[in-house]
This record gives sequence, structure tokens and C-alpha cells, in this order.
Amino acid sequence: MRRRKRISDKEVTFDEITVDDLGSKIGPKERPLGSGMFGLVVAIFALMGIAALVRVGFFLVVDGEIYRARADSNVNKVTFIPADRGIIRDRYGEPLVVNEPSLTVYIRVPELVKQREEDAVLSAIAPLGISKDDFNKIISEIDLESADTIVLKRDISNQDAIRIKSLGLSSLFVENDVKRVFSPEFAHIVGYTGLPSKKDLESGKYNSIDIVGKTNLEAFFDSRLKGEYGKVVAYRNFKGEVLEEKTFSDPKAGEDIKTTIDAGLQKYFYDRLGETLIDSGPGGVGLAIDPRNGEVLALVSLPSFASGEIGKGLIDPAKPLFNRAVSGLYSPGSTIKTVVATAALFEKVIKTDEEVLSTGHLDIPNKYNPDQPTRFVDWKAHGWVNVYSALARSSNIFFYAVGGGLPYNMDLFRGSSPISKGLGVNRLHDYYSLFGLDKKTGIELSGENVGYLPTQEDKKKRTGIDWTIGDTYNISIGQGDLTVTPIALLTAVNSIVNGGTLYKPHLVGSSEVLADNTNLSSEMAEVVKGMRDGVQKSYGTSNMLNFLPIKAIGKTGSAQVVSKTKTNAFFIGCAPVPWTDEKPPICILILVENAREGGLKAVPVARDVFQWYYENRLK
Repeated sequence: MRRRKRISDKEVTFDEITVDDLGSKIGPKERPLGSGMFGLVVAIFALMGIAALVRVGFFLVVDGEIYRARADSNVNKVTFIPADRGIIRDRYGEPLVVNEPSLTVYIRVPELVKQREEDAVLSAIAPLGISKDDFNKIISEIDLESADTIVLKRDISNQDAIRIKSLGLSSLFVENDVKRVFSPEFAHIVGYTGLPSKKDLESGKYNSIDIVGKTNLEAFFDSRLKGEYGKVVAYRNFKGEVLEEKTFSDPKAGEDIKTTIDAGLQKYFYDRLGETLIDSGPGGVGLAIDPRNGEVLALVSLPSFASGEIGKGLIDPAKPLFNRAVSGLYSPGSTIKTVVATAALFEKVIKTDEEVLSTGHLDIPNKYNPDQPTRFVDWKAHGWVNVYSALARSSNIFFYAVGGGLPYNMDLFRGSSPISKGLGVNRLHDYYSLFGLDKKTGIELSGENVGYLPTQEDKKKRTGIDWTIGDTYNISIGQGDLTVTPIALLTAVNSIVNGGTLYKPHLVGSSEVLADNTNLSSEMAEVVKGMRDGVQKSYGTSNMLNFLPIKAIGKTGSAQVVSKTKTNAFFIGCAPVPWTDEKPPICILILVENAREGGLKAVPVARDVFQWYYENRLK
């Protein structure tokens, strides 16, 4: 039997079959790639590599500091060393505000999130008066990209500090700090500080733990006062254990600011005016300025506040935070007669030897009721007065005449000048503006207000009623709708006393001229004589000052307010007169709100302030 030929045991692959049987029909299964395809792949990988390098370079160069700071904040703890804020001093170097040690509680937001301590933190800070809403608001106002350590509250008690530390919360901690302390007599000069606002932080000039000047000199010179915090970094491992501490920078104290203030005078003025207010009403102003250069020697606004009373002051109806010296608007009363007299003499409305008769009242015909004329009164009958005695006696009738004229009462005038029309409302407005009563002085304090000078157009627009001669009479004696700030009023009168130079009142730096009215100097010299007679003549309203050891000049003023139910008392005066360069003069303004005795209420305060200045600065 024939044996079949055995098929080889060798395994046949799929490739062999397809190549043998189908090769001639479909071609080979693989073919080599061309060189173009290889170049494309290389180009793609090259572009990807370049893009990666650019991105890495961007991270390292442009955003490197940000990401390094983020990494460090996750591992390392940054502690800031508070810097002493610069001291604000008086002209002799005495501090008006000081730094005292305090304790501040901080929150580190990354730790708060990481450790999930929010509920514990809210419970810990509740006794500090910080609610959940307050806490969320504080956090929301901080840019956590640049600052993750936030001040929650400054100047906490030792008991609160011990309580918070005992909780052992990693996100909440207490550090030593400094606080600003001032007494009430200096509050409206130095101002107060606080935490930075959202606007402050967005400016890039402050971080979340800075102390920021909020008002007055603290705010005006904040960049010079604030100093720079020191920085200490505690390096930690991944477990949070401190490996090393390194000081990156030491704190740099802020710059001290020397002011023109006389602290001794300021304290005495504050106390003496405060004594008067006990029997009067709710507030007052005391100002002392050197009329030769505008240096502010004292600035008192009552009531006032201490450094720890900011929150209380915000809700106090007496408004102790309100700076009456620069923000208060008052009718100036008869003190404005110094400006009116200067204008009347320069415009030749009246001469120094011409007189007006004050019988105690002046009647103006009433076209609607002829039998009932409109009566404008003087505070008493003064008889025949010229510009000197009118200023000394503070005669209203004289200033009705030179301000609004005597169209119906020429029998009350002895002279040849054209007094019948007086200065008139437009020229009064121009002179009040010339003396800066409708402008800010630019003093380095917050919230300075601007006086209001009435015009015919404003009254018509506001009330629908035409201007009358009675309106002109009222603004001629510092009443009606005319209002000024105390600082602007004293600045104006100072320029009369010094011969026409309107100096900017200032607390820091050198003098600056706001306006040059020296072309009125000869008329101003006559007005100063009238202010001198106000002290030296027995009939003068400031005669009480005649018993001082130095010669003084002065002008009183009373302004009825609140529908004539209350009277504000003013006094403006200067001493010694005449003065020399060796003995610098002082001009003061005193305002007593709701004074029962009118303008005379302020004169005793002036007498005592001048006496103190003589004994302590001039003697």
C-alpha cells in the first residue's frame, strides 16, 4: 500500500498565504514612509516643545513671584513686624500723638480653609464684637492673591488675647502691635487712623495689615507717617513643623511731622473754652494764627473726642467728630464789619471823618403797608458815629448805611460822600470773595467747607422772591443767608491786620500767599484803628481787654440763628499791638454757640488766652 506524502508539520502563517496567493493582485501589505511625513512629525513635536518652554518661561519670569509666594504660603508662615508710625509734634517738639503697645488679632485665610476652622473662629471673635457678616465683609474686601493675612481687630484686651491663644487655632493668632493715642484737645488736628478700605487696597499702596490715616494730619501726611513693616518667614516642612526662621526685612519707622501748633497754648485754649461752654451751648471754636505768615498756633473744636472714642463719636448727637473750625458754616455777625469798612473806605462810599446817626433803628417804607414801615434795629442807640466808633461800638445802623445805602434816610448822614446807594449787594459780594470767604483756605485738615455769599440771582431762583434793600442790610452786618467757616473768617481779618496779604493757614511747612490785597492797606490801617478803639475806648465792645499787660485790638460779633431764638457769639482780636519781629503776634477767633450774653460771652475767653500767651510766650 502506497504511503501518502506527509504534509510538513511546519506552521503556515497568514502573511505567507496572502503574499503567495494575493500578492500579485493587491500588492505588499506595508510600504516605507516618505521623508515629508517624517519632517511633519518632527515639526509638530518641535512646536509643542517650544510652546512648553515658552509657558514654563512665562511661569518662571512673569508669574514666578506669584507662584513662589503661593507655594511659600502653603509651606511657610510669614509674620509682619509692625513699624512705628511717625510722631506728630508741635513747634517745640512736644508730641501731639504717640504710639503705645497693643495687641492685634489676625486671620490667615489659607489655614482657615485648610483646617476647616471657620465655626471655631467665628465663636472666638464674637466676643470682640465681630459678627459673621462683619467677618465675611472683611474677607471679601481683601485680594487674597496678594495678601492672605488679614487684620480682624486691633487693640484687643490682654484677656481676649489669652483666650484666643488658648484655643490653639492655626488660622487665628495674636501679635504685638502699636496703636495711636491722642487726647481730645488735639483730636481735630491730628485726626485718627484705621484699617485700609477696599479703595486703599486697590491703590496698591497698602496691604491688609497697614494702619491708614483717615482724617486730618494723619490722612494728609499718611505716606510720610506710615513707615514700613518688617517681615519674618518661618520655614516649615510638609507636616507644618518649623525648621528655620529668617528675617527678610526690619521695620522702618515712619517720618516725624513737625507742626506749627503750640501745644501749651492749645491745651489752655481747649480747657478755657470748655469752661465757657458749660454755661452755654453745645459747641465752640478756638483759633490762633500768626497773621504775618498763616502759621496755625492753636485749633480747637468742641466737643471733641479721645483716640478710643471713634465709634462712640460717630453716633453721638453732639457730633464730637465734626470739626467746627473748618467744616462749620456760621453767620459771622459783626466781625464781618471789618471787611465792609475796608470796602466802604476804598470805594469812597464814606470817609473817616463822616458820620451816621444811630437812633436805635432805621425805617424803610413799605409800599404794601405805608403805615407799617420795615424797621431795622441797632442793638442800642449810639448817636453820631464814624468808621472808628462804629467798629468800636459795633453799630448796625452805620453798616446798614455803608452797605445798603440811605435812599430814604439821608438826614441820618453828615458828609459829602455818595452814601445814599451804599456799596450794594454786588460790591459786597465781590469784596467778600476778594477776602476768600467763598473759597477753601487749603489748610491740611479733612472736610473743609466753603462759605456761601448770597446773590440776587440765587435768591430769586431759590425762593421766587426779588432781592430787597433789607437783604443787603442783613449781609452788611453778617446775618441773613451769609455764611462762612471760622478758619476763612479769621484768615480774612488777619489780612486786614497785616496790611493786605491773605496767607494760607497751615499746620506744616512754610507760608503761602493766597491773595495780595495790599492795594487796600491804607484803608485797612484805618479799620485796625477802629478795632483798637474797640479795646481802648470805654464804649468799646472789647474794652475788657484794655486791662491786659499788652495792647490788643478786637472786634466782637453776634449772629442770631434758628429763627432768632439763639445767638452765636464771635470775637476776633490780635495782640500785642504794635508788634515787633522779636515778639510774634497772635490773632485769635473765638466762637461760642448759643451764647446767652451774645458777643460779650467770647471776650473773657479772649482776655484769658491773651494773658496766658503773654505770661508763657512773650514775657
